[in-house]
Amino acid sequence: MWQTYHRPPGTFNHGEHKGQGFVQKTLQMIIERMPEYQHKMPITTLARAMSDIKAGKHVCHPALYKTPEREKDMIFSTASMLNPSSRIIAKHKTISAFIENEQVSLVRILQDESLIFGHVLTRSYGSAIDDKLKQHQKIDNFISVENLDLSRLFKLIERDRIDVTIAFPFEIQHYVQNNPDSTGELVAYPIQDISAYSAGYIACPKTPWGKEVIDKINTILKEIKPTTEFQHALTTWRESERENPMFKQYYQEYFLQH
Repeated sequence: MWQTYHRPPGTFNHGEHKGQGFVQKTLQMIIERMPEYQHKMPITTLARAMSDIKAGKHVCHPALYKTPEREKDMIFSTASMLNPSSRIIAKHKTISAFIENEQVSLVRILQDESLIFGHVLTRSYGSAIDDKLKQHQKIDNFISVENLDLSRLFKLIERDRIDVTIAFPFEIQHYVQNNPDSTGELVAYPIQDISAYSAGYIACPKTPWGKEVIDKINTILKEIKPTTEFQHALTTWRESERENPMFKQYYQEYFLQH
C-alpha cells in the first residue's frame, strides 16, 4: 500500500489533475517494474502513513526526508526525489527586515516572538531546518495544522492570521496559479545556510519485508534515474528546471550518485 494524500503538485488525489503529480508519475515508473506485487494507493494522512510504517505494516511512503528519528523505524531507498529546498513563505512587508543578500535567517525569524509561525504537524523540512525549528520554536507563537494541503496555511498568511510558514517553492507557485482569489502578496525566500536542492526517499518499514522491497526499488532507481523519461516525470509542474544549469549539476553530481 502506497500511502498518499492530496498535496499538489506532488500528488493530486482528486480534481482534474488526479494522478498527475510529479511524485505519482515517478512512482508509477517504479510500480510498472514491480509486477510481482499488488499495488494499492489508499488516501491517508501523513500521521497515519508514519504510524503504519512504524507498525511494520506492508505500506511504503513514496517521498520522505530521511531523518535520524525516522531511521529508527524505517528503511530508505536511494534518493528518489530531487527538489528545490524549502523556502520561507510570507508577505514581503512582514519579512523585509530579515532579508540579507536575497536570503532570510530562519533563526532570526524564529526568535522574533511577534511573528506567528504556521507549519504542518509531523512534516519534516530536512534535518538542517528541523534542527532549527526544534531549537527555537516557542509553543505560544507556533500554529500547527494536520492537513498536508498547504492552501490553508497560505490563506491564513494572506488574511494576516499568521505571518510565516515553510514550503517548497513549487507549492506556493501552484497555489497562486490555481487560486484566483489569491492576493498575490506571498513570496518564497531562500533560507540562509541551506543547500539549493534536497533529496527525498522512498520509505518502508524496517522489517525483512521492507528491506526486500527497498532492495528491489533501489535496483529500479539505478536503472531509471538517468533516463529522460524519469527526469521529465520528476520535473512535471516545474518544467523550467530541465534547463536550469544548477539543477542539472545537482542531478548529475549528487542525485545520480546518492
